Amino acid sequence: MEQVELGWNDFWAEIFRVKHRRSIQGIQHYDKMVVDFCIEALGLKKGSELLDIACGAGDQSVEFTKLGINVTAFDISERLIEVAQECAGDNEVTVNFFTGDMLKMSFEDQFNGAVLLSHSFGFFNHEENMQVLKDTHKALKEGGSLFLDLMNPYNFPKFMKTWTALEGGYLLSEPHLLDAPAGVLRGRPATFIDTDNNRIVLMDEDALSNNDIRMYTALEIRAMLEEIGFTKIEFYGQNKLPRMPYSSGSERMVVVASR
Repeated sequence: MEQVELGWNDFWAEIFRVKHRRSIQGIQHYDKMVVDFCIEALGLKKGSELLDIACGAGDQSVEFTKLGINVTAFDISERLIEVAQECAGDNEVTVNFFTGDMLKMSFEDQFNGAVLLSHSFGFFNHEENMQVLKDTHKALKEGGSLFLDLMNPYNFPKFMKTWTALEGGYLLSEPHLLDAPAGVLRGRPATFIDTDNNRIVLMDEDALSNNDIRMYTALEIRAMLEEIGFTKIEFYGQNKLPRMPYSSGSERMVVVASR
């Protein structure tokens, strides 16, 4: 078999975020539950303006739009935005999708709410992560709110080495490892057996370098948000209704903060 290496945009976006996500049983129902919770927690109504940061393949953005929310959504991956636009077309809705970098946001006083879902926060060093929160604060209208959906640093999923059958082949995922002194969840190499093209696909250095996530505790997140100027900061233990209090054993760490 031929062996090739692909970068972050091709490997993570196409294989993980599109093919792997589509293989998860009940993922569409999960998306609807997350969207319902966001709408209630952010107080959104039909016609509200929502910013979906790092929207991936646009699954939640489309669900928001179906419920009458005006969505502006972006992701750094051109491939994911292509898929997102196809998804919107298939569902006969209009979403303002575009390719963009969360470190280069320039919105001001524009949105009633903003979401960072599926642990799309923490990809950078601390100063850059703070910049994402500062720019999101600027993007919100007065009284608008941010919704952060994060893994609980005290209760990680049990990461295991797994084989998953995907469209066009099989994915071997290595378990993540927590670098406790650094507070970073280190991504591990993954391998895709591309049976359609008779090749083995590996992650190149670019893909591996974008595989780590800075894990913050609730105390750290609160301090960061308060420093920026967010108020009424609330924590919940799951990303679906009903609202559950956050604890060390919670499934997720969900943060809702108002401007």
